[in-house]
Amino acid sequence: MHGDDGMPSARWEAELTRVGALSDRELQVFALLGAGLSNRGIATRLQVTERTVKAHVASILTKLEVESRLQVGLVAQAHQLMYEGTVSNSSDVIDN
Repeated sequence: MHGDDGMPSARWEAELTRVGALSDRELQVFALLGAGLSNRGIATRLQVTERTVKAHVASILTKLEVESRLQVGLVAQAHQLMYEGTVSNSSDVIDN
């Protein structure tokens, strides 16, 4: 897909630039996908329906211009690595 210089973020550089287009709730779903949660797990964590999570996932796929939730998870992992240490606590992801 992209050239790889050994850094996870390099492989997903274009997609990482589009993360800023995500809404606050989509960012929460994005982070939870990166943590490996299922739609059901995300719905439980965010106290929304699975249908709502599916809608957020579809929107994230479109905005990041990726083809699968696996790719979203990989972009989320690269994003986390890039900003590791700049966020006080990963539990902030689920605060409403």
